[in-house]
Amino acid sequence: MAVFISNRKLMLFCVLLAFLVTIILSQLLYMNLFNNVAQIVPEPVIRNKTVVEGPSREKQQDQKMTQTVPEPEIRNKAVVGGPSREKQQDEKIVLLFWSRVWGKPAKREEGVWERGNEPGQCPVACEVTIDHSRINEAKSFIVHGNDLNPLPPSKHIPWILYTQENPIHAPVLGNQDLMSQFHILHSYRLDSDFPTPLFSKPNLDPPLAFNNKTGGIMAAFSNCEPVRTAYLKQLMNYIKVDSYGGCLHNKEGLTRRYGGDYRLLKQNLARSYKFLTVFFNEDCDYFVDEQIVHAFNAGSVPIVMSTDKVYEFLPGNLKDAIVDVRNFKSPKDLADRLTFLMSNEMEYNKFLEWKVKGLGDISDTVIGKFWDEKFGHWCRICEAVSQGKWHKEGLKKDDCKPRDYKDWGIKP
Repeated sequence: MAVFISNRKLMLFCVLLAFLVTIILSQLLYMNLFNNVAQIVPEPVIRNKTVVEGPSREKQQDQKMTQTVPEPEIRNKAVVGGPSREKQQDEKIVLLFWSRVWGKPAKREEGVWERGNEPGQCPVACEVTIDHSRINEAKSFIVHGNDLNPLPPSKHIPWILYTQENPIHAPVLGNQDLMSQFHILHSYRLDSDFPTPLFSKPNLDPPLAFNNKTGGIMAAFSNCEPVRTAYLKQLMNYIKVDSYGGCLHNKEGLTRRYGGDYRLLKQNLARSYKFLTVFFNEDCDYFVDEQIVHAFNAGSVPIVMSTDKVYEFLPGNLKDAIVDVRNFKSPKDLADRLTFLMSNEMEYNKFLEWKVKGLGDISDTVIGKFWDEKFGHWCRICEAVSQGKWHKEGLKKDDCKPRDYKDWGIKP
């Protein structure tokens, strides 16, 4: 009987022990399962981790908008987009010159620039080619403003309009339907996306002394635009002008306009003249061509017929270096002033002080940056294309009316 009781107690103890073990194992199993689930289900993603606690829900939403949705970068009203910076720099940008230039292949525009920051390189690998067979490599098409046909075959990449002509001589600029198809303007205008004016940086070579300049006024233009030709003709009624060009020609000694040594010969002739007429072929804002450079480099004072935008090309000490035709009511008034200056050395030499003082501080001007830029214009365009900087909505037209007689105080 005693043995039976002992066995019964042992069995009861075993049952109780088994029950306790079951409870402990269940707890351990539950904890292990919870941990595994926690590893599988991540914490909720917080878009704006700078706000953890404290601010109201409305303030948190405002902070999310300002911190996680940055404003698009704007350059010339072109919205920025595109690949990451690393990919931009590694990817070679091929600009395909689709059109001709004045009817001839744009061979002189071709070039390859390796990635780098040294002269002759580019921050992004860049190439300009005229090879149409490489169309699948092209990141952008280049079209010359006077050779539009045929237009590029694809609108999936940006079109670059390239011109050094004003709207009177490049009608595409005044045609909104055509301009809206282009995305980057590369032109003479200082307010274009990529300004490349024909006005290069003038040299500081000393001019001939006042008394060694044996000539008075020199003219040399062969595009006989009616208004400037009429103005020059009336000016000749009051003062002597030596005209070497095809318009009102009265002086020999200069080769034809497009002769190989034309510019050098013109500049050498101008050195011995006190003044050189610089009458641009139209009054279009920012249209300033190389005529003014010929005068400055020769040390001859330019007599300029242009819009008032010409002063944006005359930074620093150049602002007082021209005779502005707009300041005179008539050709006779201009002739009177020129007659005075040609007999007054001190007053005349004020126009040439920049040759001695230098150009001054021009670093903050558009033309100054153009003159001293480290990388060329095609390189800068490659950079813009790689960063998605172009006018997605297309370009705006540029209006310019033909020159009018009354604007210059003359009649036909």
